[in-house]
Amino acid sequence: MTPITSAANPRYRRWLRLATQPRAVRDEGCTLAEGEHLAEAVAAAEVGVRAVLLRDGVPAPRWSVRWPRAPVFGLAAPLYDALALVEQGAGFTLEIEVPAPRVAGAAGDLLYLDGVQDPGNVGALLRVAAAAGVPAVWAAPGTAALWAPKALRGAQGAHFALDLREAVGAADLRAQFAGRLIAATAADAEPLWSCALPTGAVGWVFGSEGQGVSAAVLRLCDARVTIPLAAAVESLNVASAAAVCLFERRRRLLRSA
Repeated sequence: MTPITSAANPRYRRWLRLATQPRAVRDEGCTLAEGEHLAEAVAAAEVGVRAVLLRDGVPAPRWSVRWPRAPVFGLAAPLYDALALVEQGAGFTLEIEVPAPRVAGAAGDLLYLDGVQDPGNVGALLRVAAAAGVPAVWAAPGTAALWAPKALRGAQGAHFALDLREAVGAADLRAQFAGRLIAATAADAEPLWSCALPTGAVGWVFGSEGQGVSAAVLRLCDARVTIPLAAAVESLNVASAAAVCLFERRRRLLRSA
């Protein structure tokens, strides 16, 4: 194990960029996965591991034997804590390679994120999609990096079960997805409970936390739905709204099977 005690260490500075700058994740094709659950998911998905980072005093996890070629680094506690996403984490982090996106068009339902900016929300949306049986999540330009460490932690392994693509513009979405596009909006839409959902593939579109679905993407959508809410609440968190829509879709598919 190689100890690292200085914040000026070039390796450490690179890890800090990966932890704090989503652009670094995109540019380098690597990200950081912290904790036991993600380590299990990484091992199961056979994703490439470039390094194992340990907080000072934390023993190497049992999964480290699965990556015999990955170097192990022991970080001084203040350095490790500056990388960590939670205060009381497991004390070990993996630097992993971001898997290449698939090149074929989407098969089955799709979740399209149009400018969702919070990586925590992105992670939650990916987790909802995987749980609801939606196989693909595509992101428009301006959406938070799908593989940012915070999104990775929020999804808790869902990344490895999904077809993930970034920087998919409105024109590319329409060209590469043959199903019907349904936008979730706050107004001027049919209530989810009473709307007719297609029997074929559906692309569910959710917009940014503040502005909603962009006008350019709305023009491409075949339908709009809204979730009826109690009068005391104006809107739902985007991940909560997606969960309602995707599981309503799943409920109807299971009922008709």
